Amino acid sequence: MLKKLPLSWSRYIPAGLTLAFGVGLSLLTFALVWDWEDNRRDYEMQRRIDDISIGIERQINSDLDSVLALSDYMKAFSAVERSSFARFVARPLAVHPSLQLLAWAPRVPNSERGNYEAKARTETDPSFEITERDSRGGLRQALQRSEYFPAIYVEPTAGNETALGFDLASHPEIRVALDRGRDTGEMIVTNYTGVTQGNSPELGLLAIVPIYGNSIKPTTLASRRQLLEGFVVGVFRGKDIFQTSLKGRNTDYLTIYLASDASQKQEAPSRLPQREIPVLKNLPADGQIQPFAVLFQSASQQVLPASVAVERALRPDCPILDNPGPDYTACKRRLKISGRQWSLYVSATPEIRKTRKHWRSWGTLTMGMLWTLIPVTYMLTALSRTAQIEKLARERIRQAEQLQAAYLQLELEQAKSEQLLLNVLPAAIALRLKDNEHNIAESFAEVTVMFADIVGFTELSSRISATAVVEVLNDIFSAFDHLADRHGLEKIKTIGDAYMVVGGLPTPREDHAEAIANMAIDMLHEIRILSLEHSEPFSIRIGICSGPVVAGVIGLKKFIYDLWGDTVNIASRMESHGITGCIQVTAETYELLKDKYTFEKRGAIQVKGKGYMVTYLMTGKKEY
Repeated sequence: MLKKLPLSWSRYIPAGLTLAFGVGLSLLTFALVWDWEDNRRDYEMQRRIDDISIGIERQINSDLDSVLALSDYMKAFSAVERSSFARFVARPLAVHPSLQLLAWAPRVPNSERGNYEAKARTETDPSFEITERDSRGGLRQALQRSEYFPAIYVEPTAGNETALGFDLASHPEIRVALDRGRDTGEMIVTNYTGVTQGNSPELGLLAIVPIYGNSIKPTTLASRRQLLEGFVVGVFRGKDIFQTSLKGRNTDYLTIYLASDASQKQEAPSRLPQREIPVLKNLPADGQIQPFAVLFQSASQQVLPASVAVERALRPDCPILDNPGPDYTACKRRLKISGRQWSLYVSATPEIRKTRKHWRSWGTLTMGMLWTLIPVTYMLTALSRTAQIEKLARERIRQAEQLQAAYLQLELEQAKSEQLLLNVLPAAIALRLKDNEHNIAESFAEVTVMFADIVGFTELSSRISATAVVEVLNDIFSAFDHLADRHGLEKIKTIGDAYMVVGGLPTPREDHAEAIANMAIDMLHEIRILSLEHSEPFSIRIGICSGPVVAGVIGLKKFIYDLWGDTVNIASRMESHGITGCIQVTAETYELLKDKYTFEKRGAIQVKGKGYMVTYLMTGKKEY
């Protein structure tokens, strides 16, 4: 019986991996479920905010429609009596709980004030007079001014007694809204500051609609100012607006900010002559209308005045987690109320964190950990029983690994030898040498040979160090080697600063001349790039010749695959007798390439050992 061996740390790897995988999977599932719960809450909160915004938008539009309906009623009749006014507004007052009052405020010039007050005492209230607020908030008889806009018809009268006869134009902020409504002909919505109800009024919304003499909105600013008869006024309680619109909707732990656009529609100032009745003195008729901006706290059901800066302060408290900065617009909605854009922003109170439970994710993590412990416990129990078998298996594996390593090392050394041989000889010739073939030599009837020489390299080598000379030459010839591989050509050798390459051997190809031509064009482009990189004016001469050659391997040591023949000599002469930066070819090569490349005929030049030969300068490819 084999002796029981002690357990090593490696024997715990499977159990450890299982434990790590189980814990990792449990944590991943926990994170996914956590994220799903957050996304689900975000989705539900988006639905809540959408529902809140729709409810508020519908409620305010519905409330404002009652003011517009009253304005249409006033336009339809040249004169409206108090009794008919009261009957018409009875239904809107009953339907809209947030509606505090509806009123008609006619335009009363100062010259008609006495007659108007006397008539109003007969028709409405024996104690009627045009009033305004003093500095303490109490009512007093309105001071003399050019015109007045007293509330003559006020419904319901109960609770709004002080509004009867109150001159809306006596308050600067309301006067701004009146002037804007008069000049634009549109309904103006602003904050209701309670100027008709004392010093501590309930915050609300004020809507006014201008009424003109011909019941149709005049087309010009002058006519609107001339034909203005008065204003239909609606006052809405802010608290009731929110309570009515949010009834049945979940607003727990939420704070709602609602604001109309700061800018109201206004026509450009007109260069009109001074009106007969000037704007009221000491009142900023050209000021800015205060936008309706309030903050509704769902916990206390309170409506508080707010400013535009409040929205920026509330943005970080958006209950939607996916609310990227810097705009933080996830909790913001744009409402279209009475044809204008309003902003609504929902923020959360700190108590909302109590509702963000993640029991599903924690439950998933707990179950995942329990299911992980079951197989881990089983594997740890089985480890002690398989120790001897694993020892034998490790021994066999060690032997196999040694053999595999030796085999891989042998393959690596063989690959190095193969690569060294391919760096010296073409692949086809190397294969023949490996097959123990001797005296490798053969003739090729059609090949194209190219020589390229770096012009002025001798002068450059005298200026720079030997190391720099080798580095420059290596960069140039390495670039040429890449071009030879790209075009499927065979580099034969380099002689000093000359580079020799051939196309069409050892494997014949029909497009040998075209491949050489393409490489020659690329070499001119490459040498320009290298000139910029090394800040040296490199240039080359290229000579090309096509014809028959003899190729073979010579020597026993440092052997080389080389070419011989007249074609090689002429190609060398084409380079040496060439022009710097040009590609000079023989007539034979020209005949092979003239259909696809452009040439300039250089004419007959004297070539050493050949006499006069007609040559051509290749300038590029033909464009089709």
